[in-house]
Order: sequence, then C-alpha cells, then structure tokens
Amino acid sequence: MKKVFFSLSVFFGLLLIYLLSQQPRIHFIQDEVHLSLYATIEPYDYIESLSHIDIEELIIDNQVNNQELGEYMIYYQYHQYTFSLKIYIDDIVSPEFETIDQVILRNETLDPYDLVKQIQDESATTVYFKEDYIFNEIKTYEVHIIVEDAYHNKTEKTAYVKVEESDTNPPTLSGISKLTLLLGDEIDLNDGVTIQDDHDDHPTYTIDDAMLNLKQIGEYSVYYHVLDKYGNEETYTRTIEILSPYDNREATKDGIKTCYLTFDDGPSSNTKEILDILDEYNIKATFFVTGTAPDYFNCIKEAYAKGHVIGLHSYSHDYEYIYTSVRNYLNDLNKIKEVVYAQTGIYTKYIRFPGGSSNLVSKKYNVGIMHVLTKKVIDLGYQYYDWTSINGDGEGIKTVDGLVDKALEEMDGKEDIMFLMHDSGTQDNTVIALPDILDELIERGYTFKTIDDTSPTFHHSVQN
Repeated sequence: MKKVFFSLSVFFGLLLIYLLSQQPRIHFIQDEVHLSLYATIEPYDYIESLSHIDIEELIIDNQVNNQELGEYMIYYQYHQYTFSLKIYIDDIVSPEFETIDQVILRNETLDPYDLVKQIQDESATTVYFKEDYIFNEIKTYEVHIIVEDAYHNKTEKTAYVKVEESDTNPPTLSGISKLTLLLGDEIDLNDGVTIQDDHDDHPTYTIDDAMLNLKQIGEYSVYYHVLDKYGNEETYTRTIEILSPYDNREATKDGIKTCYLTFDDGPSSNTKEILDILDEYNIKATFFVTGTAPDYFNCIKEAYAKGHVIGLHSYSHDYEYIYTSVRNYLNDLNKIKEVVYAQTGIYTKYIRFPGGSSNLVSKKYNVGIMHVLTKKVIDLGYQYYDWTSINGDGEGIKTVDGLVDKALEEMDGKEDIMFLMHDSGTQDNTVIALPDILDELIERGYTFKTIDDTSPTFHHSVQN
C-alpha cells in the first residue's frame, strides 16, 4: 500500500511540474528597469524570453510617463494571465550651467551661487565649492564649482575670481538715454533706470531734476548721482527734450528693439482668437476699435481685462462721413469713445485715424481736413498714433504666406516699430499668420510694449 501511495505521489508531483511548465510565462531582462527622463519606452525590449506565449497575442498596457520622474508599471496581458514589470524613471543626467567670473575685494566672502548662471536640470540643485577658499591675496584664483541635483548627479566647472585691494570704481547706470516728450507729458525719471556695482549689492542714486520744466518747450539736463558703500560716486547726465504737443514723439534710440503691436477695425469674430494667441505668448497689444460689430463689443471688455490697451479708431469707419467735416469726425469719435467707456469704465485718449494721418482719401471729401484734425484732436486732449510696419492685410494681401512675408519685410532693420494689423471679421488669415509673425519678432530680439503716455507716436507726414 505504501508503494502505491508513493507511486501516486510521484506521478501527481511530476504531473504538476509538467502542468506548471506548460503555463505561459514571461522572463524579463531585469526584475525592474531604470530609465532616464524622456527615454523611449520599448516594452518588448524588456522581455528576455517567452514560454508558451504567442507574442502576437500579447497585449501591452504601458502606464509609464517618461516626462516625469517616478515609479510606473507595464502590464503584459496574455489571455487570462497578467504579468507586470516595474519601471523607474530616474534623473541620471548631470546639471548643465555656465560660470561667471567675479571681481571681489581682499578677504571678502563669495557665495558660489554668484559664480553660476542658467542652471538646467530636472530637479532641485545645490551649488558649492569643491574646497574651501580664502580670498586673502591680491591675485586671480581658479576655483572649482560643483552643481549637484537631488539625485546626486554632479557637474564640476572652473571659474576665476580676481581679488583686488580696494574698490575705486563707481556704480554704472543704464537706461538714461535721451528722451523726447511732448508738452504736457508726464514722466517717471526712475522708469527703466538700472544701477550696478562690482562690489556693492545695493548702490544708490539720486536725481536732480531742478532744471526740468515739462510745461516749457526746450531741451533740459537731468542729473543722476550714483554712490556705492565705498564712497565711489559719479554723476550721469540725461537729456530731456520737450516738444510742441503737435510734434512727433520720437522713439528712444537706446539699442533695445521694441515692438508696439496694434490691431485696427475690431472687435469681430476674429478678436477672441487673437486674444487667445496673445495669451499663449504673454504679449500685450493695443486695439484701435470701431463700432461696426456691436455683437462683439464684449471683446473690448475682455481685451481690457487681460491688460491690453484700448484705443479709438472710429465708430462708423465711413470715410465719406467722418472726413466730410470736423463736426462729423468728432461726433463719430465721441460715439466710439462712449462705447469703450461702457465696456472698460475709462475714457481713452489714444486714437488712430482711419487710413492714418497721411491718408489722401479724405481729400475727396474735404481738402485740408487732416491738417485741421491732427491739431484739433491734440487740443482736445487726445494723441494719435500712426505706424511704421504692416502685414499687408489692409493693402490687399490675403494669403497667409503673403502676410508673413510682408511682415518680415516690414520689420527688417528697424529698432522700434509700431506694427499695424487688422482684427476685423474679414481677416481670418491674419489670425492664422499671427503666430509665425510673433515667432519672428521674438527671434529677432523684439520686446513688446503697449501704447502709453510716453510712447513714440510714429506720426506720418500729413498730406491733406
């Protein structure tokens, strides 16, 4: 009996082993796989061998997000069997950064963070010296800086620290180029001014504007006196020119490329799409609006709420009506001014003449009216703005490629530009072309500003 029992046990044991050996199995190359950020996920590559599995019937459920550090799973489903493999997305890439050489005074301490810039890594980083440095000699030290990320990946680079006996250099001041204002303009003399010093983190400056008279036409000098904690000082002179209110406020030639992006003839069905594009680029523009599409007046309110500037173009945009008489023009202007007030709660004083101040269409209806209007609106407290660059959507260019090509041609070689485009309901292709135009402006180094009380006016020559 014992022999029979033993034989049966052996038989069933062998049968069980056989049955188990016939079950589907996946043998992975590793129990867990470690990959770097953004690595391509190849679920089949992690399989070393298959047992009793038809690979064509294998279903893969890949739950790995290769763009975010973490622990993930890949599930392999074969009929009623499920196999899993753990995947770790690790940061195995060392930080990238650039070094900055510094000049300090003898026995000063130096923060290693002051010697690095543009650190790039997927996790938090720390910066430290490879060894302790005491800057007690008048010489140039070669120092080794290490940037280490949260996953202990390190990059070491060399920088140079020049040690001087004493500071004899005064702070430097930038942003004080000549400024052209019109009579009655207001100005913040601190706006755009930057002070820097080699050894003082908090140098100061004071402004002497005793000679400046914003209510008198002329050229004036404003003095900026700079001082650091070591007593080094210097005085910089800035020229402020005050012109007649009827003159053109010139762009500042300061080497900074500035684009004033403007849209005429809206609001319309296209305005909302343009606002969405500008949101994506975090760019603010100026919209010279009309009253031709009352159903879209809410876009004026939306644009203003988003930080864009609203200007007045006209209510009717009817050249024959507005340019027949000064009375007609002002009545039309007042009408759109009230529309803007109803949407924004402000009375804007920025305007653009339909056709610009240089238009000749007005001559058909009233000879000389533009000479009158360009002065009349200023007497009434407005300021008008023309343009320097266009995308051609108001000149008959209709294709997207044509609009982009015209825009590129118009921005070429100009430091400061006021760009005219249109957001009327017929300008669908302007919406399509806008991202390419913005990309090119950014690529060429332009910063973006909206119109304010000190913006260049870019006045055209009045021809009627």
